[in-house]
Amino acid sequence: MNKSYSPEEAYMTVRMTISMPDALAEMVERLVAEGKYASHSDVIRDGLRALEARIAEHEARIAAIREDLQERLKGPFVSMDEGTRLLEQWRTERQVARNAAE
Repeated sequence: MNKSYSPEEAYMTVRMTISMPDALAEMVERLVAEGKYASHSDVIRDGLRALEARIAEHEARIAAIREDLQERLKGPFVSMDEGTRLLEQWRTERQVARNAAE
């Protein structure tokens, strides 16, 4: 989900009208007035990119849960305590492998 945009896509724009609650509009105005963003569009773009990253993280967590479940279905049936211990062990091993790959 976390898409990287080509230089051509980064400069393509579509004009759009949106509605938002007063509190959000005030926040957009404040961020621009404080100089944190050059324009209202920059605030919205940054917010959408943050949302895109959050969705990608959520999807990755769901995929990890599904992977855990599939792995668990392959193994023997064990007590809840033992299953919890094994699940934590698998998660740790997977995280170590991901960190090593980075």
